[in-house]
Amino acid sequence: MPSEVQRSYYSDGLLEEVVQENRKKLELDPENHMLRCSLANSLVRLGLFDEAITHYQHCIKIAPSSEYQNNLGKALLNAGRYHEAIDIFALVIEAQHWPDAFFHQALAYRSIGMLEKACEQLSAALQINPKYREALNERAHILESLDRKDEALTDYKKVIALFFGEYQAHEAEDYNYETAVLLDNQDLVEELIRQLRKHIQKFPGYADGYYKLGQALDAKGLKNEAMLAFRKALEINPSYEIARKCFWKR
Repeated sequence: MPSEVQRSYYSDGLLEEVVQENRKKLELDPENHMLRCSLANSLVRLGLFDEAITHYQHCIKIAPSSEYQNNLGKALLNAGRYHEAIDIFALVIEAQHWPDAFFHQALAYRSIGMLEKACEQLSAALQINPKYREALNERAHILESLDRKDEALTDYKKVIALFFGEYQAHEAEDYNYETAVLLDNQDLVEELIRQLRKHIQKFPGYADGYYKLGQALDAKGLKNEAMLAFRKALEINPSYEIARKCFWKR
């Protein structure tokens, strides 16, 4: 009889552990907006949008930035608070012409039935980044709903070309939050190393996975292995400055 696959008693992606550790650290340093943002990002991943919104709002009060506003807009969008999301993304767009802000504002407009305005914002995102595959796909859906089928077909063809022409790894976002908060706990460090190694096997082209693995290996005292992980992150993304600094510290 085959042996059962060993299952971890930690949460997937260590999200619940990140939340717990961030809460502890915030009790000692409540004005640390970076810790608070890390907590909010993890809460979003867990689907706890209302709590995440509160923390993003606090971050903006402490250290106003377009990045925090953009995160807040996405959380509002996920919570179904579409009009509030539209207003927040408008502030981001006023300060920074980020295609991501145009895209998510378009999703909010679509959700309240303003399809023409959604299409307009998606076109703005694509003017900045013509290879924005998600924006192309969303615009194609909306054009189809507006009975502009020839235009929709053109966008769908572009989506297919981009899908096969570029490295795609949706699940590479599994660790799209700060894991450094776990590095003080050796049990969590070991689990982080285990999970990141599995993640890297699946997505070997994801530089941030190697960078986070390097951090964890360094925290465990495995200096040579950490150096190799940081170097791999730099091979994938030569402009990854944080990984470069960690590599040359060795």
